[in-house]
Amino acid sequence: MNFKITFIVAIGFWACMPVTLLSQNWDDDDDFYVPRRQGLEYGINLGVYRAHSNSSQFYNGAGWYELGDNQANLYTIEDRLFLGNTEDQINNLLNLGGGNFWIPYDSSPLLMPYDPGLMMGLKLLYFWNPESALVMNLDAVNLNAAGPWTLETDMLPGGGQGSNDIRVYGIFGKERRLVSSLGYRTSAFIIDEAAWTFEFGGSATAIQIKENFIRIENNSYDLITFFNGNQFMGATSNLTSVGFGYYAVVGLEALFDEGGNLELNLKASRDNIRLGNGDGAYQEKLWNFSLYVTWLIPPHIGDFVRASF
Repeated sequence: MNFKITFIVAIGFWACMPVTLLSQNWDDDDDFYVPRRQGLEYGINLGVYRAHSNSSQFYNGAGWYELGDNQANLYTIEDRLFLGNTEDQINNLLNLGGGNFWIPYDSSPLLMPYDPGLMMGLKLLYFWNPESALVMNLDAVNLNAAGPWTLETDMLPGGGQGSNDIRVYGIFGKERRLVSSLGYRTSAFIIDEAAWTFEFGGSATAIQIKENFIRIENNSYDLITFFNGNQFMGATSNLTSVGFGYYAVVGLEALFDEGGNLELNLKASRDNIRLGNGDGAYQEKLWNFSLYVTWLIPPHIGDFVRASF
């Protein structure tokens, strides 16, 4: 709570601070370079997104949460493997003969860390002087989470040693995130051609659940499904939820005479991550990070391209 109060006070301080206090003095030398930067600029973001691992527990096969879909359910591993004729399929797949299999109580992983995701997006800036701008970002990233789960049979272990035949397989979750943000940016010039940049503001994170499935040998079994007694079907909705938060960015910008500036940015965001809908949905405020490069498109790129040909 104290952090939130500090953050709000900081935003108010920066927003109310006169622009003259933040701007550089460009008039010390008559020959000194005076930048002119006003109006709209457009950029392309490309980088790596690192999601907090806590939200991956949604996909761990324990079935703790609700999808909020009118048709499909999020099944536990055990419920899914004993649904319909799946049990017979697995008996044949594992060559158990007349044996049996079961799911241990601690079968599911606690967490399934996300792989770093490739982030791509667009940036729009409105400058009213070289050091101050309003910034809007829209970035998309696909995330994959994976972990182990266990299945136990009443057969002898493969090596003939021990009394428990425990087999380890993979469980997987896939999601898509669309992260939008609106904030304020200020710059501190190091030299004429380079500046530190600082940005902060509010953000919204929309998450679409794509898949959640387990693998046994070469077969896959969806945990997000609807069984009507004869066949399995998917969800009827797009399984998207939105949460709001805030973010801060520190970056280094290289400026070029003809435009086309480059930025290297590190972003930290405190997001309200929501997976599923309704009272039983997963919801938690988590820190997420991204490291990305932004290419600001030169304002006269059309003239440059025409001149090249």
